[in-house]
Amino acid sequence: MDHVREDDRIVVRLEPGEEVLESLDAVREEYDIENGFLTGIGAVDRVTLGHYDTDAQKYSEEEFAGQFEVTNFSGNIGPDKIHTHIQVADDSFEALGGHCSGARVSGTFEILVTLGETPLTHHLDERTGLDVFDI
Repeated sequence: MDHVREDDRIVVRLEPGEEVLESLDAVREEYDIENGFLTGIGAVDRVTLGHYDTDAQKYSEEEFAGQFEVTNFSGNIGPDKIHTHIQVADDSFEALGGHCSGARVSGTFEILVTLGETPLTHHLDERTGLDVFDI
C-alpha cells in the first residue's frame, strides 16, 4: 500500500492481494482519522456484499469470486467504524453492488479520502437497527 496526505485529503493506492477494508483501517489509525468520506475505483477478485433488510433489521451477506472491475466504491470513516458500499462488474458487464464487508485487490485499487472536522462517531438507531453517525 502506498499513501500520501495532501492537506485535507489522503490518496491511497493498494496492491494486488491487499484487503481493502484492512488497508483503510491501517490508514485511519496512521492518520488518526475521525471524519472522512471516501471514493475509489479499481479491480478485485473477491468481494463480500451485504444487503440490509430494514423490516427484519439484519444484514444478509454473500461472497463473490471472479475478476471484477470496481465501478464505484464510496463510504465514510469515523473513529469507531468504516462503512463502505461497492459496485462491481464482471466480464459480461453485469453489475453487483451493496454494502462492502470485504474485498481483495486483484490489480490496483485507488482511493481518495476527503477529511472533515466533525467526528463521525456511531450510535445505534433504534428505529432501523443501524449504526448511524451522530452529528
